[in-house]
Amino acid sequence: MAITRWTRVAEDAARKLIELHTADPALEFYGLELAQALKCGPGTIYPVLRRMEEAGWLLSREESSTEPRSKARPPRVYYRINPETLPAVRQRLAELDARRRATAPVSPTLTPQPSTGAANPHRRKP
Repeated sequence: MAITRWTRVAEDAARKLIELHTADPALEFYGLELAQALKCGPGTIYPVLRRMEEAGWLLSREESSTEPRSKARPPRVYYRINPETLPAVRQRLAELDARRRATAPVSPTLTPQPSTGAANPHRRKP
């Protein structure tokens, strides 16, 4: 299954996941941790994580029930990038970058005009 909806948060999350995986391929993270790293809310990041997991790009596991119970919170779901799909994630990000470059507005450039030797009549004299 492919991810069809690429929001800015989805792109940022994918880039961050590649960065984390490159630093430590065994690293696991939980959703709120990623949301804080990307400075977005959990309501924004969890749908992205769910889509990435459904696409097979992420692997997940729920933490054992003993730890959260002792800390009075629900169990966390830990994620890690699926190393088998890492090339597909990188390729998709490269495609998105290429599309953005191709559709980016071209900034106007100034074209130098030949000097006429005449003084600019609108220029303020010292």
